[in-house]
Amino acid sequence: MNQNLLKHYAIALFSLGKEQGKIETYLKDLEELSLVFEKTPEYLKILSSPKVTKKEKETSLDQHFASWLDQDVIAFIKVMIKKKAIYHFSDILKHYRECYNQEQGVLEGRIYTPFPLKKETLKRIEENFEKKYSQKVIFKVLIDKRVIAGMKIYVQDTLYDYSIDTKLNRVRDNLVYEK
Repeated sequence: MNQNLLKHYAIALFSLGKEQGKIETYLKDLEELSLVFEKTPEYLKILSSPKVTKKEKETSLDQHFASWLDQDVIAFIKVMIKKKAIYHFSDILKHYRECYNQEQGVLEGRIYTPFPLKKETLKRIEENFEKKYSQKVIFKVLIDKRVIAGMKIYVQDTLYDYSIDTKLNRVRDNLVYEK
């Protein structure tokens, strides 16, 4: 499905959340729903399936989520089902989070590392980048075995490369090109 269309869906929900004063509530609900879809991917397949009627999907949503999700979020999910976009829920959440972070003045970054980071280490990295950018920065840590040691950090369109593999490649290139 077209990413621009998915982004427009997320922007529409974000705009509604802003009008209602519920942007945090919507984000929390979308994140909780994302966890449900991660733990039970077959449920997302059911909501996406053309073999299951729209009525059955909506009834299922109401039965399972009406007591703990905001009604606007449930209505939004029903629209996503009708538009056959629910299968791309993770993209919609990503775009909603981008809207939220932009509104809150938060930069999102990614850290690629061959090992999980301790919470204290991640917090120190975030604090250092917050000083550098003069705004809140949050990172998503992604395990990448291609990074030999160290880490590669992306913030906005900038790469901060603290990996051993890059340093070794530079040494190799210097040796090769000096000959």
